[in-house]
Amino acid sequence: MELADYQSDDCTLVRNGGFESLGSVFTHYPQQLVFALREQDIDKIQHNPSVSCVITTDTLVPKVPGYPGLISADNPKEIFYEIHASLSRQTGGAFERLENTIHSSSTIHPSATIASRGVRIGRNVEIGKNVVIHEQTIIDDGVIIRSGSVVGNTCTLKGKQDCIDMHPSGGVHIHRDVDIHANTIIDRAVFKGYTVIGRQTKVDNLVHIGPGVRIGERCLVVACANIGDCVVIGNDSWIGPNSTLAEQILIGNQAYITLGSHVSRDVGDNMLVKDKYVIDRQRFKKVIR
Repeated sequence: MELADYQSDDCTLVRNGGFESLGSVFTHYPQQLVFALREQDIDKIQHNPSVSCVITTDTLVPKVPGYPGLISADNPKEIFYEIHASLSRQTGGAFERLENTIHSSSTIHPSATIASRGVRIGRNVEIGKNVVIHEQTIIDDGVIIRSGSVVGNTCTLKGKQDCIDMHPSGGVHIHRDVDIHANTIIDRAVFKGYTVIGRQTKVDNLVHIGPGVRIGERCLVVACANIGDCVVIGNDSWIGPNSTLAEQILIGNQAYITLGSHVSRDVGDNMLVKDKYVIDRQRFKKVIR
């Protein structure tokens, strides 16, 4: 596939290039097409040898390395997902639709809805009232999913005129001993692979976890947090209530995002974010004593 095949009035071909797959700045699929909205995305592209083509803004075009194919657009994300939707319609989706496997020791409330195929549920799983589990979902042993939560949701993107269906090709993988509280939404990965919730992580009520997010082990995501597409969160991190994490950012190990913070840049290990300020957690403890 080549970028020249997907030109439109809403974008400009700067350099033609070939690609075999679509992904984020964090993924490593062969010869992948990605989009970049910020300078930090360009930095990640430079360290990702799997990227062959980029869609970005006019402002960032001069900062993109010379090797990839390149498209400029006012809304790179919208153009990217239009290409993804077009390819998905042509191929019918990239995932393999498997038969359901549900272990007999698991408890599923009668009002819960489980997709007729593509769901794997391990031992001693508890699925509560009115939970919805969509296809391409793997739930490991000991997971609890409480009332009203939706796993494997298909999201849409608001375009200039109409909503763009993401046509996801991936799924959701919830690792063992995760606890998901009520009315939380977990979107399935748009590309290959999974939206991942790591072992022993707890997700509070009314949380939204976007497509392709990877949350590490033993994290706590507190009520009403909103985690954008393809965010990567390390182990033992705390995501505070009503916080918002912008798409395609990296949150390190043992990071602490305080109440109501809006995070649009990477956060390193052991760092604390309060509002828009970032400080080392140990230093912060000394300051407030």
